Amino acid sequence: MAFLQSRTWREAVATICREDESPDDLCPFQQAFRLLRRRKDFDVVVTLGARPSLVYGLLCGILRLPSRQVMTEVFLDFSRPRSMAWRIKTALFRWISRRSFGILTNSSAEVGLIARRFAIPEGKLRFVPMYTTIQDPSLRPGNDGTVVSIGRTLRDLDTLIEAARHIRAPVVIVAGRRDRMPAALPSNVQVLREISLKKSHELLSRSAVAAAPLLPAERSTGQVFVFEAMAMGKPVVATRSLGTIDYVRDGENGLLVEAGDAPGLASAVNRLLEDSALARRLASAAVADCRSEWNAETHATRKIAAIQSLWAAGKPTLRDAPP
Repeated sequence: MAFLQSRTWREAVATICREDESPDDLCPFQQAFRLLRRRKDFDVVVTLGARPSLVYGLLCGILRLPSRQVMTEVFLDFSRPRSMAWRIKTALFRWISRRSFGILTNSSAEVGLIARRFAIPEGKLRFVPMYTTIQDPSLRPGNDGTVVSIGRTLRDLDTLIEAARHIRAPVVIVAGRRDRMPAALPSNVQVLREISLKKSHELLSRSAVAAAPLLPAERSTGQVFVFEAMAMGKPVVATRSLGTIDYVRDGENGLLVEAGDAPGLASAVNRLLEDSALARRLASAAVADCRSEWNAETHATRKIAAIQSLWAAGKPTLRDAPP
């Protein structure tokens, strides 16, 4: 996997990507075959994402080779109805998970959930806090008075739009092309779809408050937007969920509201709009957290330590030849 922001990571690992490539440029099968060819050169093979992790793990299993695998960013839909496809995929992940060294998660609550779903001990999972991709966390001077919400995965747009009817400011929603919106939006709501990352960062940098309403689900989401907002010195209001509870400390570096609570969301946003001292205090604490805890080098150090821990726990059972 590529993690070019961190010198610590670059010096500790090797990547299958060429200089002009990223993992996104390679399909899961390309990634898996490149990893398979170089598998014996390394103690651990780190796979990024559900599909590359599954393909690589299956290839090793079919060929009866030790996978030496640590899976990362295995984001699965835990709320999906248990169809035959769901059952097959779960069974396959259970098989490759048992053969792997383990799994890294972005949420502490996911450790127990993934362990139960994949039928593996919790000792085969490690929680590694995420980090902000904004390179210079700092308070941005001034704002245009808007409330901005960006993201697609498991966003609670119904609750956000209902809350917007009671928010005393313009609300800008950046959504996906297929995200459903009510036919009649409140007059203070503007919806933008599929805009560039640069444009979304510009909107966020100018905003007064960042809102992250999330649907209740047994998987973590929303952290990227929350971290971007925090690193830009924007006070955050987020749903209390798997993706936020490890990072947003209610009343310290942001505000948390319960899932589906439109009045609570509107009240929290209005509170920040009206109390500039509170907004600045929360934003300043969030910026400090991004600088000290949620930066690329700290994340890399923690991730490497977690991978080494899983390797140390799993290597006594490693065999280079099939039984």
